[in-house]
Amino acid sequence: MSVNPKIIEMKEYPRDFAYHHHRINSESFEEDVEGEDRSYDCDEAKEPLLDLEGDKEEKKEQGCYKKLLKCLGFGRPKPDRHLHLNGVTEPATFVNNKIRNQKYHILTFVPIVLINQFKFFFNLFFLIIAVSQFVSFLRVGFLFTYVAPLVFVLLITMMKEAWDDIQRYRRDKEINEKQYEKLQENGEFGFTRSERIKVGDMIKVNQNERIPADMVLLYTTEHENSNIFIRTDQLDGETDWKLRKSIGFTQEFHQQEGNLMDMSESKIIAEPPSALIYNFKGKFCKDTDNDTEFDERLTLENTLWSNTVLASSGHIIGLVIYTGKETRAQMNSKNPNSKIGLLDLELNFLSKLLFVLMVLLAFTIVISNGFQSNWYIYLFRFVLLLSSIIPISLRVNLDMAKIYYSWGISRDDAIEGTIPRNSTIPEELGRIQYLLSDKTGTLTKNEMDFKKLATEFSTFTVDDIGDIRNIIEKNCREEDSPANDLYRTLYSYENESNVRDSMAPGTSNSIKRKKRRDLNYSIRDLVTALAVCHNVTPVLNNEGERELQASSPDEVALVKFVEILGYSLEKRDQREIVIKNKIDTIEEFEILECFPFSSDTKRMGIIVRYKKNGLILFFCKGAEVVMKDRVKPQQRSDLLEKCEILAMEGLRTLVIAQKVMSPNEYEVWNNEYKKALNDYDRGEILAEKVRNQLESNLECLGVTGVEDKLQDDVEKTIGSLRGAGIQIWMLTGDKVETATCISISTGLKSRSQPHFFMKEIDNLNEVEYRLKELERNVENSCFMIDGSTLDVCMSNKKTEETFFDIACRAPVVCVCRCSPTQKALITQKVRKYTGKRVACVGDGGNDVGMILESNVGIGIVGKEGKQASLAGDFSINQFSFLKRLILWHGRLSYKRSALLSQFVIHRGLIISVMQAVFSLVFYYVSIPIYNGYLMLGYATVYTSMPVFSIVLDKDTGVQQALDYPPLYKTLQKGRSLSLKTFLIWVWKSIFQGGFIMFCCIALFNDSFANLVTITFSALIIVELLNVYSVVNRFNWKMAVASLLTLAIYIVTIYTFREYFNTSYIDGTFLWKIFALTVASWLPLHSFKVIYECIDPPEQKKILSGRADQ
Repeated sequence: MSVNPKIIEMKEYPRDFAYHHHRINSESFEEDVEGEDRSYDCDEAKEPLLDLEGDKEEKKEQGCYKKLLKCLGFGRPKPDRHLHLNGVTEPATFVNNKIRNQKYHILTFVPIVLINQFKFFFNLFFLIIAVSQFVSFLRVGFLFTYVAPLVFVLLITMMKEAWDDIQRYRRDKEINEKQYEKLQENGEFGFTRSERIKVGDMIKVNQNERIPADMVLLYTTEHENSNIFIRTDQLDGETDWKLRKSIGFTQEFHQQEGNLMDMSESKIIAEPPSALIYNFKGKFCKDTDNDTEFDERLTLENTLWSNTVLASSGHIIGLVIYTGKETRAQMNSKNPNSKIGLLDLELNFLSKLLFVLMVLLAFTIVISNGFQSNWYIYLFRFVLLLSSIIPISLRVNLDMAKIYYSWGISRDDAIEGTIPRNSTIPEELGRIQYLLSDKTGTLTKNEMDFKKLATEFSTFTVDDIGDIRNIIEKNCREEDSPANDLYRTLYSYENESNVRDSMAPGTSNSIKRKKRRDLNYSIRDLVTALAVCHNVTPVLNNEGERELQASSPDEVALVKFVEILGYSLEKRDQREIVIKNKIDTIEEFEILECFPFSSDTKRMGIIVRYKKNGLILFFCKGAEVVMKDRVKPQQRSDLLEKCEILAMEGLRTLVIAQKVMSPNEYEVWNNEYKKALNDYDRGEILAEKVRNQLESNLECLGVTGVEDKLQDDVEKTIGSLRGAGIQIWMLTGDKVETATCISISTGLKSRSQPHFFMKEIDNLNEVEYRLKELERNVENSCFMIDGSTLDVCMSNKKTEETFFDIACRAPVVCVCRCSPTQKALITQKVRKYTGKRVACVGDGGNDVGMILESNVGIGIVGKEGKQASLAGDFSINQFSFLKRLILWHGRLSYKRSALLSQFVIHRGLIISVMQAVFSLVFYYVSIPIYNGYLMLGYATVYTSMPVFSIVLDKDTGVQQALDYPPLYKTLQKGRSLSLKTFLIWVWKSIFQGGFIMFCCIALFNDSFANLVTITFSALIIVELLNVYSVVNRFNWKMAVASLLTLAIYIVTIYTFREYFNTSYIDGTFLWKIFALTVASWLPLHSFKVIYECIDPPEQKKILSGRADQ
């Protein structure tokens, strides 16, 4: 089962990025916010930012609720799990492993569906209408007339829900019945179904098999390094393989002695179930006579979460620690808040007006007849007769139309790979006024090109790569070890004893130098650091070709860059790294400790021992904001200057540093570190403090500057979207200087617009002053603000309102150093303060928050995975697809839906007007003019095909829509569906319905049966002609739908003779129908044609104006 990031409930965005939607992989060397800038310091949002609107009140309510539950004995924290390897567990019972994603049970299906449907007012209204027909004195026609439409709508809904639930059942059944091998007490494996797996079981999983439950890795057939790779794309959407390692003791025991069940004295302690897929706290204990003989702390690297897939060859054995609903995957599977389109809200309002109109019309008839006895019964009967005013089929027609629009989007070859994941809001693409965009992987390709390497001595560019190679080659021939100058200083005969005695953890640095190092040594050390400090592993793919696997494409890019310089990665496992240097000499490094990159630390470190001479090196790389305080004080100003220069050129920066350690220094530090790790409750906090001692007074080796290529046609796409009246905001984690360059290169900022900067402001008064200064020229400014200044703006309610009032008037806004929480909050506030439709586009897990908060979320399938793509309402492959998706499909969907919905309203209103006229003329009689079958046929076979063919209408061609973006701007005013257009359609219905009835009664003195046949036939033909009048381009498909409908009607006239007086059909009959049809349709059609000649629609003005130019 795939866990869609979209289904995470986003009421609050956790500070520690608890859900994977806000959290970049902890193994990925990527920046906190979006992997955009190594030098980004993602300042955590201040406390007011952590709570979205209304959260404080909600938290108070939740707090009281939790206290009440606690008093009653509920809600107490769950204890740790003690899982003995012989199968004994504490506690003894846990939830089963059966997966059930169905929404309904057999017994609850009908009641739940009906409850969900009748909570809508108009469905409930029609239910009351249908039930009233069982009361004899309220009955106004055939019961079938009122029951059938409601039943039809409900049946379609129930069939759809049933089909979806059956599909879920089949998927669940396939997963639950999958066979896995379970380790028995006798040491043999026996098969068991996935749903029968229990906590404490030892399960064998083979290559390319799904992990059936959350497990701790005990054993792998990869004996050489005890490491395996898993694919997590079905869990977190990330496509890169993740490295996992087995418990050292169990791995060795199973290799030597065989049966893991014999380790009865050993157990695993696991924390209670949690939704945090990037965190795990546990411990492996081997006890003898209640004395702990061996402890090993367990982390995320020892786990295999459910729904991941084993990518490595061979098989593994894992101990199940969580099952069923307590697995990480299931705990993150929550229903999303459904999005409602603006058009649906507008139609809901218009439907309420129709209800008021129906009641007023019925009341008018009663008043005209005078308040007779039991007048309220007559009022209710007239309401029943006029109930067609409210179109029960409107939702069905719109839902079918939306499915058709979504199908058209997915079938468009020009935007191949586009997936509409939410088929309920395609028309929202036609109402967008704000587009909030991520940068890395969205506006850029997330493909890194090396541009510059800045060292203490000089700066190298791409053109100088040959010089770098020569420097490295020269040093490799002269020295047989990296940092050999430092090695000689450290181990020189005279100073050896003094240096070793003076070493202590946390000291400034092991090496005291009086002058700068030679360039050759520092360059080689820098390249060695890049070749060693990473989590990249070379593997062979299915074709036997070498490829690099890592949790981040940035890591792979850096290793490939090092290979260009002459250093190749030959091997990397849990214990050692082997590289081949520029002169083809093998350099082997033993891995002593590794500190993976995380969103919190924004850096990665590794301690290695060079095997040839025993030199211990600590390499560290990370963002400038965290590294500047860890390098030597005398290097900090130079480091900041170089980073700023590179950022101003639009480059992403990465700081590289190192430290040489003596064996004694390392041993003392390592003892403290291991002691900290073994603290089960506070291990991470204590270990971080010890690590910080190590990361002091580092030697800065240099700064790399890489360029992230822009995506294809980004500038053209942004230009078109701005021409369409869409304001674009760029929300990025980059430095302000980098974002400034990107705003120019992507065309966000025009040449005539100056930049207006607000950065690093921590004073509220200064913020208010700067906002007033911006307001003077806000309509012509590119507004640049950083995350810390935004925090200050949001700290005060009045300042917040002022900020968004001014910022939303700027043509371009770039928010730099922006955290995922801030992205989501900005999206929410723009929606709140503007009331406009906001779309968000991004490619990473850190963009999911804003995608879910937007009216329309668009996810791009990125290099890092599919988190945003799965969360979005629409998934695209590149940013340039937005142009066609919005300007063509969005515009077309909205215009078609607006016209279709109003025509369906008109279809019900016109026949109700005819009923009202009939009742008024024939002495206020409360009987239907048309019987039930005619009414049912009118809304279905007689008009449904021509009316639904409106979804095939086009007012312009696709190329014109793309070439003339202002065509889209006309939709943003909502003129296609407004109160004005609604009243025009009401007037049309009153005119045509009233004209047909009055003229037929006044001019043709016919019997009731003839009256029904004449008026109903004229009504059908008028509706067919109305379709021709309202569409912009009448095509052959519409013609076929109309002619087929007319043919069906003619056939039914002769088939159902009890409803039509066929003996009356002659030349006179046809003349009367022709006269009524022409008289009721032609005036309106002629007026429309003449009016459009005098005052053409806006799209025609735009197209003709451009043509004249």
